[in-house]
Amino acid sequence: MKKVSLDVWIQLLGMTGIIVSLIFVAMQMKQSQTIAIAGQTQARNQMLLDNQLAFLGEEPIGRSIMAKGNPNAINPDSLTEEEYAIWYQIIQTRAITIQSAYQQYQLGLLTEDVWEQAENRILGHWRNCHIRPIWAPAVVPSFQDYLRALPGECISEFSNTD
Repeated sequence: MKKVSLDVWIQLLGMTGIIVSLIFVAMQMKQSQTIAIAGQTQARNQMLLDNQLAFLGEEPIGRSIMAKGNPNAINPDSLTEEEYAIWYQIIQTRAITIQSAYQQYQLGLLTEDVWEQAENRILGHWRNCHIRPIWAPAVVPSFQDYLRALPGECISEFSNTD
């Protein structure tokens, strides 16, 4: 049997150390990604909460619109001029928050189940004929492309007519 020289053992230990270091770096990167996703999820949830609370603040019209339930189900033709302005702002804000979810998903920062929930919200909004013209100019071009690829039919009738 041939004796292995000390140089070979040192090289083997050096390579083993490099491999272990690379594995450690990969684990750290995975952990950093998980922390980033958690931070993004928390920030998104906080943004949605802040959005909802803003309309329940001092503005009685905003509180009234939110008290009617889902603003998407409100027929904008039944609103006064003041109510319509607040309703329009609510719809635009929702477009931006959902656009944020789309962008985060495109960057890989949303899990599939969170994206599925956001996508269902997008479809719910997009089915409303009154919302489409508000969303179109309010979002970035990549999200506009996504919206154009959605089913074309929309609903213009509402369950409430107040």
